[in-house]
Formats: sequence, structure tokens, C-alpha cells
Amino acid sequence: MDAAVQIFLVDDEPDVTGATRWLLESVGLHATAFNEVAPFLDALPRESGPACVVLDLRMPGRSGLELMEHLADVRPDVPVLFLSAHGDVPSAVRAMKLGAVDFLQKPCNPQQFLEHVGKACRLARERHAEQRAQTDVAARLATLSRRERDVFRRMLDGQSSKEIGRALDISPKTVDVHRANIVRKLGATSSRDAQQRFRGVEV
Repeated sequence: MDAAVQIFLVDDEPDVTGATRWLLESVGLHATAFNEVAPFLDALPRESGPACVVLDLRMPGRSGLELMEHLADVRPDVPVLFLSAHGDVPSAVRAMKLGAVDFLQKPCNPQQFLEHVGKACRLARERHAEQRAQTDVAARLATLSRRERDVFRRMLDGQSSKEIGRALDISPKTVDVHRANIVRKLGATSSRDAQQRFRGVEV
């Protein structure tokens, strides 16, 4: 079952966030509205699951584009969809270059809006899954000792136990012990499985 995506609505007009939240929740999506940037930034770190943001362009204080630049630094896994009555071509182009899912003008057709939110939600799930996978890989690699890392690097290069032993000045049997420990610590089923799953990863 797909993970539920938390949708953050950030717009300084309560009427807009209220209506948008009602529309999203009417189709079973979970949305939280913020009419100021600061409370949103306080809430975002507490959201550990997949999330996306529907963002206005012009707000008091930090603009939507400035906020998106900040999000790109602190939560690059969170897609942003702009919904604004003040859109212009330069702003839209800059938003898309920053990686926005899309830039919609108010008022927006409800069905069109929901389609774009659906796209943002799918992207949020994909990015969240990728981030979790990367975190899991880093955590597993962190359990390897320095010697096991030396062995694993050569395993990833396709070296045999004899070749690894000669390179590290240890016996092939000792290499095999390290191989078994590496496979266990990485949660793999075999040396070949470990090589395939972690190929291309910096050890």
C-alpha cells in the first residue's frame, strides 16, 4: 500500500488555504494549511514521511521562490507545486529551473489542480523511498570495520579471495571470513548479492 503523503499548503490567504484543503480532503488526501512561513518551517522537520508543498509565490517576508530555494537545501525530497495569482513568465521559469513540479495560476480548474497534486504526491513517494534506501545503505556500510571495507572494495571490483588476500597480505581463508561478515552485516544473501546491491556505492 502506498504511503500517505502529507500535503502542506502555504499561502497568506486563509480563504485560499481553507478552500484548497477542503478540495484535497474531499478526495481523501491529507493537507495541513499555513498562512505564514515560520510555522510551516517549524512543522516540516517533524514530518518524516513523504510530503509535498503547494506554495504561493508572493507572501509577506520570504517569497515563495526564496522558500523553495531553502527547501532545496533542507528537504530536497519534498516536491513543490506553485499556485499563485501573481504569476509571471520570469517567476514561472525560475520556479521550474529550481525544480518545481508545475506553476499554476489562480483560479485553477479543480480537476487540473488535483492532477498536478497527484503528480507531486507520486514524486514525493519516489523521493522518500530513494532517501530511505540511501539512508539504509549508509547505515549498513557504517557497521563494517576498516578491514571489511578494504575487502568489500575489492569484492566490488570483482577480485577473488586469493587476489584480495595477496593485495591485503592476509590468507584467503581470512578473506572468506571477512566476506561472510560483510554479507551478514549488509543484509545480503551472498557475496554476489552484496556486490550487485551495492555496486556503484562509495565504500
